[in-house]
Amino acid sequence: MGINGRENEAVVWFSCGAASAVAGKLAIKKYGDNVDLVYCDTGGEHESNMVFLRECEKWYDKDIKILKNPDYIDHFDVVRKKKFITNQYGFAYCTHELKMKMRNDAGYCDAVNIFGYTFEEKKRAKKLEEHNIDMRCEFPLIDNQVTKDECLGIIWQQGIKMPRMYELGYSHNNCVGCVKGGIGYWNRIRVDFPDTFKRMSELEREIGVTILKYRSGEKEGERMYLDELDPKAGNMQKDPQISCGIDCHLTIKKFDDQRN
Repeated sequence: MGINGRENEAVVWFSCGAASAVAGKLAIKKYGDNVDLVYCDTGGEHESNMVFLRECEKWYDKDIKILKNPDYIDHFDVVRKKKFITNQYGFAYCTHELKMKMRNDAGYCDAVNIFGYTFEEKKRAKKLEEHNIDMRCEFPLIDNQVTKDECLGIIWQQGIKMPRMYELGYSHNNCVGCVKGGIGYWNRIRVDFPDTFKRMSELEREIGVTILKYRSGEKEGERMYLDELDPKAGNMQKDPQISCGIDCHLTIKKFDDQRN
């Protein structure tokens, strides 16, 4: 049963990004009232996300359901309580606790799960299906050969303003201060959100765990605290693409095996 007390035919996992927003519109066109749109509120995303969400509700003429894990305030809270940030496989407890757990608990296991993967992400969609053979998935943007740029154009045509993180040049709309960010990303956060940078820097020291590692020199491979980061190092545009979604849980088994 779904979170609204009935069996849901389909659910769109809305992420406050252009792609998932357009996927939502296509899903409504196909399923009508038999589709739910659901957003996992991590507590750490930019406040402009909620403005974008409300604008999309007007566009859809349909409410978007919001899931929030009551055990955590935001991703900082997860890091502090778990004393863990991320591992070599890209697994992060914040993704699991604030998104994956909420999705699993919402009761959409038997529904058609709709994702906003764009035409460029066909391999990512295939990987998701291969690792979730019991999940019925649909990728309307891939089916209709819609690209990321086209999604942005569609949102622009509707007069909907994109969330602030995109306007600032970030390639994703995850939590501000995403634990999966690289050197370039964190130096950009240092400039755009200095309080966030300081908060994560202090949290690293508190729990003795770091996000980054030294890439070269005598300390190559060793932990590097954010307060040790050279302000001129890195280039956000050259950092690896950050993924914070359902495919993150594919690394959980590897992580568990590593611990055992």
